[in-house]
Amino acid sequence: MTTDTETPDTATPPDDGWELSRRDLLRLGAAAGTAIIGLGAIEFIRGPKPAAPVPKHEPKARQVASMCQMCTTACGIIGHVRDGRLLKITGNPHDPNSQGSVCAKGVAGPSVLYDPFRILYPLKRVGERGSGRWKRITWEQAYSEIAGHLKKIRESGKPEEFAFQQGRNRSTDIISRFLNAYGTPSAFNHRALCSLNRRAAILTTIGESDWDLGDFEHTKYVLNFGCNWAEAHQGHIPVAIRMMRARQKGAKLVTFETRLSNTAALSDEWFCVKPGTDGLIALAMANVICREQLWDKEWLDTWSNHPADKIAKHLAQYTPEYAERESGVPAATIERIAREFAAAAPRCTTICNRGSQSHRNGYYNDRAITMLNALVGNMGKVGGWCWHPQSAWDKKLLPEPGPVPDKPTARSIIAEAKDWPLANAFPDKKMKVAQVIYLWIKEGRQKISALMTYNADTAWSWPEAQLVRGVLKDEKLIPFHVCIDVMYSETSHLADILLPWATYLERWDIDSRPPQGLVDYVGLRQPVVPPQGESKDIREIFPELARRIGGGMDKYFPWATTEDYLAEYFKPIPGGFARMRAQGVWYDRTKKPHYEPHLNVLTTQDLKGSREDPKTGIIYKGADQKTGDPLAIGIRIDGVAMRGFLTPSRKVEIYSSFIVESGRKVDRDVQPLPVYEPIPSHQGDFPPHQLIMTSYKINVHNAHRTMQSKWLQEISHTNPALLNRATATKLGIGDGDWIEVTSFRPNDKLVPGGDGSKMGTLRTRVRLTEGVHPLVIAIAHNAGRSVGGAYATNGKDTTTNPGHATVADADLDRMWWDGSLSVPQNDLLPIYPDPVAGGQAYHDTVVQIRKA
Repeated sequence: MTTDTETPDTATPPDDGWELSRRDLLRLGAAAGTAIIGLGAIEFIRGPKPAAPVPKHEPKARQVASMCQMCTTACGIIGHVRDGRLLKITGNPHDPNSQGSVCAKGVAGPSVLYDPFRILYPLKRVGERGSGRWKRITWEQAYSEIAGHLKKIRESGKPEEFAFQQGRNRSTDIISRFLNAYGTPSAFNHRALCSLNRRAAILTTIGESDWDLGDFEHTKYVLNFGCNWAEAHQGHIPVAIRMMRARQKGAKLVTFETRLSNTAALSDEWFCVKPGTDGLIALAMANVICREQLWDKEWLDTWSNHPADKIAKHLAQYTPEYAERESGVPAATIERIAREFAAAAPRCTTICNRGSQSHRNGYYNDRAITMLNALVGNMGKVGGWCWHPQSAWDKKLLPEPGPVPDKPTARSIIAEAKDWPLANAFPDKKMKVAQVIYLWIKEGRQKISALMTYNADTAWSWPEAQLVRGVLKDEKLIPFHVCIDVMYSETSHLADILLPWATYLERWDIDSRPPQGLVDYVGLRQPVVPPQGESKDIREIFPELARRIGGGMDKYFPWATTEDYLAEYFKPIPGGFARMRAQGVWYDRTKKPHYEPHLNVLTTQDLKGSREDPKTGIIYKGADQKTGDPLAIGIRIDGVAMRGFLTPSRKVEIYSSFIVESGRKVDRDVQPLPVYEPIPSHQGDFPPHQLIMTSYKINVHNAHRTMQSKWLQEISHTNPALLNRATATKLGIGDGDWIEVTSFRPNDKLVPGGDGSKMGTLRTRVRLTEGVHPLVIAIAHNAGRSVGGAYATNGKDTTTNPGHATVADADLDRMWWDGSLSVPQNDLLPIYPDPVAGGQAYHDTVVQIRKA
């Protein structure tokens, strides 16, 4: 598919023509750390105009609707373009999720598009891997060499030896099409480094979705367990605008977090808790709700697969006093908040993310937090804990244009990750344990003959990043490595061929995110400006590779251009592709929000040919094509045939036999009910110099995709270790002192390499604060780059960018933060999966510190 990069003149209001200045962006970045969002949308992001603005209604100015990809939220945006140059980015008011708001990262898009250190031409390594020696090659040569390697592997009958490592993938349709056509199952994602434990907990409980969507705009009470929605949540802007509207109407927000995040600062109450105790606090609140009969017992007895009285009996062991000893939150406070939460039902909800789920016990933590909602009967209700079956667009309305290749029949030991009971236990959910990929390659568990990395700086962002770098450098372990990315990174530094990827402002995508308004939608990402240099998108790269590899792959790419493909895709939309290009997003305004879907009554046609289990009331119709097992379509409640929840019992599964059986398959005990499992390495009395290291994300950064932005780096470019003042006093450490942080693997037989051995040592400086738990040292992970240009590395990497004659940028002389502290926390993090689901325990690493 070739790409026509012309963009249409759309029927939108005229652009006022001025370009966002560096000062405006700095002001926005400061606001993003406090107010976070702009309910005034476009007005919020402007700031004062430059001294000499371009006159309004400039004839050549136009607006192009698209979608952001500076983080995972994928907000709708408008690119303001004049004379072929992107001047600024504002929010797209047509987007039902972000509703015209945009954050500092989104506004900073032009600084990434025009980054002087971007990779703009295909490059081939000429020295040893990691030597940084490259030569510029043509796309013809790049295609020929890559297709030659991949063709040889495919024709050998071992397609699984070609591995594809993705980071944040917003082009799922074309990537799946290419990999499935090739026949490789070795598609590695980063789910375990993101939200795997949480997703598994939600799927276990309700079946229909792996992502909760609290109805925040209509709620009265929010219990927040470690979710920093004001800065870094996966639904950042859509959540924040609704949360702040609710706050303006008097909704209460209570936050449990080990660090005083911006979300904690916006809360009515913040409790500084010991890492990994979130689930115990939730269980203790559940104890109070059951003990004092504050529950919705009628709803529980109807819709829970475990009787209310048995739930109460199980919870009796989790007293508020027990939770106080472990977490530090007073028992009386736990009781009070439990009563307030129950009193607000059904207009109450929980929200959680990395703070609760990124632990060794993260799966159980989020099971406990999810159960709180069932106890008070708020599930699916207005202002309550809700969800939507579509994590993207409706695939029934917008099916992928054919012909579509079948899924591979080959197997991948790494992708399947069978050592973890729930890693891939849920159908059609890619719960892969990413942190073991390079360890298992090193151990020889799966042979990899070619690796393609895409938008994934694994050599910098992965736990035990030094191990990843070692594997990527070893040509015996990975004989051929192709990297596709916008910028030069630690991972591309270890590639054989580097392909310049188009930024999200120069390419096409069909995209959407979980709908916070509970009505699914679909969006279009389209080129705002033509690609810089010779950069290309994978929608152009993959079809060309498929044609060259041959063997029938090319038949799955019959479209002449990407536009032809998308025109076919969007045919079912009223107005089709033209409408999508003009507005950037579409949703069916006649659809009602996805409230209480379990109450949907089955029709006569639904029930035709069905059968009912007289004991359980579960209604079956047809059989699973793969297993032959009968397919449940609903359940009879009080004589009415309803859809129910999409779990094996068609009810909320407080008790799950499915996870117990999944554990047995790999000889691992998994508890059927929500429990608290103390983290082994956190037990006992810590000596003063021993702490728990946690990680966090700075509001203007997002993994490796933002540090090349000089605008965002100017706002936040350093990551000193945060240390409690009382702890520092005991150790004789003052504000700004240099310290050495030494990390250790957990002494835990259920964790790979869990022998308690030393991991690594990092030298950094401290910032003293009361806003962190006394047992914690907190370090932001969005720092510590060693390559990628002067802006990304705070001046460390001053070499000429590969493929460029020179790097000419006047702002280099204005980089006042040159040499600022920036350390790579990921080098200290061990591979540390939750034993049940496999999600990375980012907040559990035990370290020792000393004054340097």
